[in-house]
Amino acid sequence: MKKIFFGLIMAIVGINYSMAQTFDFRIFSWGNPIEKVKSEEKAKFFSSKNDDELIFDDKLGGTKFKVLYIFNENNKLISGIYIFSKEYSNPELYYQDYSVFLKLLTEKYGKPTKEKETWNNTDAIYDKANKKQAIADKNLNLYAVWDTKRTTIKITLISIGNTIPSIQIHYTATSLDELQNQIDLKDALNKL
Repeated sequence: MKKIFFGLIMAIVGINYSMAQTFDFRIFSWGNPIEKVKSEEKAKFFSSKNDDELIFDDKLGGTKFKVLYIFNENNKLISGIYIFSKEYSNPELYYQDYSVFLKLLTEKYGKPTKEKETWNNTDAIYDKANKKQAIADKNLNLYAVWDTKRTTIKITLISIGNTIPSIQIHYTATSLDELQNQIDLKDALNKL
């Protein structure tokens, strides 16, 4: 009788968990297998890399992005990244786009848990309010971070060396241990 009662409770918990589950990155949850992402992602496939990354082309808010999925050694989804792929002749426009996506992320996840500005050349004379010019001169990097129960989200605007500024939005599983435990529990539920 105890086994039946325990099995029933585990089934109810599993059903409630699956119904309440929200997606962690796009339409996927941490721990989804690489095959599921390959078959269900609707964006245009671009390439795969090292059997642990998939790259797609898509648009986000009308802006072209690469969508990068990263998998662990067990082919389970652990991270996703939007990589801004538009190039501007006026680098100040990257700050404008960063500000738009920062606002959207703040609208969705609330106030960032951390925001930071990194000035590459502290000797340069800048009006700190003129961030657009500092970005154009590759002197300023920006980022903001949000932490949810299952995911850390980070938006960055960086310039490294002679490269154009890059906007990226990273989604990473908060705890791989938690991810593994949930997969193990689901497996146990299936075997009960």
